[in-house]
Amino acid sequence: MWESSNSNGVIEIKVDVASLDASNANDAKAYFKGLDLEGAERAVLDLQSVSFIDSSGIGAVLSFYKQMNQKLTLKNPTPTVLSVLELLRLHRVFEIESG
Repeated sequence: MWESSNSNGVIEIKVDVASLDASNANDAKAYFKGLDLEGAERAVLDLQSVSFIDSSGIGAVLSFYKQMNQKLTLKNPTPTVLSVLELLRLHRVFEIESG
């Protein structure tokens, strides 16, 4: 479900779920809190596999954003996820990186 690597001060997390929603948002928060962030200057959250996100999923991502002191990039969001981010104007908050 979650896979992370740490290289040169950047933690990259691959989110391997179809939906980031109420059914797994607490698991996501727990995973993020359990990460070893020592020496991490920023994080990249790869959302390529996520085809649906709801308010609980957004909350988990925002929680991690705060944990990373606002140094979080969202990578490869699907069109559906990107449209939710834009609707909530979060594309102005997060750095968005397309594949």
